Amino acid sequence: MTTLRDRIENAELLAKVVPVEEAVKHVTDGSTVAISGFTKSGEPKTFFPALARHLAQTAPDARITLLSGASLSDDVEGPMAPFIRKRGPYMSSAISRKLIHSGEMDFTDVHLSAFARNLMYGFYGEIDVAVVEVSRIREDGSVVLSSSVGVSAEALARARKIILEVNTAAPDYTGFHDIVLPAVHPKVGWPLPLVNVRDRIGTPYVEFDRSKVVAVVESVTPDHPVPFKAASDTDRRIAQNVIDFLMQCRQQFGWGKRLPPIQSGVGNVANAIIGELYASPFQKIRFWTEVFQDGMLRYVEDDAKFESASATAVSFSAEGRRRFLELFERCRDKLVLRPMWLSNSPEIISRLFVIAMNTPIEVDIYGHVNSTHIDGSRIVNGLGGSGDFFRNAYLSIVHTPSTRQLKDGRVVSCVMPYVRHIDHTEHDIKCVVTEHGYALNMDIRSPKRRAVDIIERCAHPHFRPLLHAYLGMAGAGDEPRATDMKALEAWWRDYDEACRNFPKGG
Repeated sequence: MTTLRDRIENAELLAKVVPVEEAVKHVTDGSTVAISGFTKSGEPKTFFPALARHLAQTAPDARITLLSGASLSDDVEGPMAPFIRKRGPYMSSAISRKLIHSGEMDFTDVHLSAFARNLMYGFYGEIDVAVVEVSRIREDGSVVLSSSVGVSAEALARARKIILEVNTAAPDYTGFHDIVLPAVHPKVGWPLPLVNVRDRIGTPYVEFDRSKVVAVVESVTPDHPVPFKAASDTDRRIAQNVIDFLMQCRQQFGWGKRLPPIQSGVGNVANAIIGELYASPFQKIRFWTEVFQDGMLRYVEDDAKFESASATAVSFSAEGRRRFLELFERCRDKLVLRPMWLSNSPEIISRLFVIAMNTPIEVDIYGHVNSTHIDGSRIVNGLGGSGDFFRNAYLSIVHTPSTRQLKDGRVVSCVMPYVRHIDHTEHDIKCVVTEHGYALNMDIRSPKRRAVDIIERCAHPHFRPLLHAYLGMAGAGDEPRATDMKALEAWWRDYDEACRNFPKGG
């Protein structure tokens, strides 16, 4: 097994190794803390639970501001959530969600490409402490990150104090990363010289002022696995409809066997699409995405099917992690991990003609998309990078089951007359896909004609008459909305009845 001394080549920083119980004392009431971690990967898995125990025992009324790349695991964020006053830019903790809804935690949902730059600009104030997981400390004091990048480099650059968590249970990720910091005004942010997915424009390590390191701690905890369900019939039908759309584009735009680079969101539908894509005629597939996940691993073994991938994190199930470790050296050659301001860069997404695919909560008949708020008010996780990709993509594909079942047994439509929170407007979406088919927003035609297509091709047949009824009563106009309150109340009563009477097995 790798020892801490094996991973720390710098004598000055080796001398700063302390028990985690000592390191946590550097975080106090009112601290702003920026940490590593993105989709449950590369987070400080020893420091944060220890900090929660320390605050519970010594300062139960303490509150901090927490800034991360994206979501943290429940094991890391759950114990700390009661001590977080402000949180950004993305989370998946049920405890944090409850505190946000009750008003006890302030949460800011920010495009990920913008969040990292805002942190560097100082928009969120001074960073008191950065806590970053690394897989190696190099001889000159620079560090090799682990399984995610997120805002780790920005945190190390901006923080007054730095705590490094060296994870000896993680493999040595030397050679995976491509680290570049965003420019800060008044310096000019030159165009990024990146024209292919595999291009590298920075360094494979992070340089920073090592005099700011106040503690080094050891972690022996691997990344917590991300659960994935087996693809359902609905997931597979959605995936096949996405592939059918891409095959139509192949014919229409003359792609041949080479797709533009793919961005795929996280989750079961996304994994199903990656699986169906493998069975398609496309060859030498490239991924320009946020998270490299289970469904992409099979590509690594197939040089005819796969060329390269760029992400800001790797995130796997338990079985996926085992397979990743088996393929580790091949992944080192094929996969680049970048800061999230780079992985989500609007400039690069547009330049590389990325095809963006993400799953929302709901879409409406005109093509507006709600990715974040149930019933328009209850935050789920956050916007993440979907806005970065949808707005700047060559093709933007929103895919969702046509219905979902609530805890009370009702089945609701995921295609609605209007979404109750808009994250992405119809201007950003080129294609809406459900298990029933796909509808396009790529040519010149009125929103009302597009609405008919979305209803007929994407909505569940059980809800189509109601959606047509809404469109009829909305009246005239370019993108009409019903304003007669009595008619609207009647429509919602009919809709609620339809949800309760959804056919079993439907």
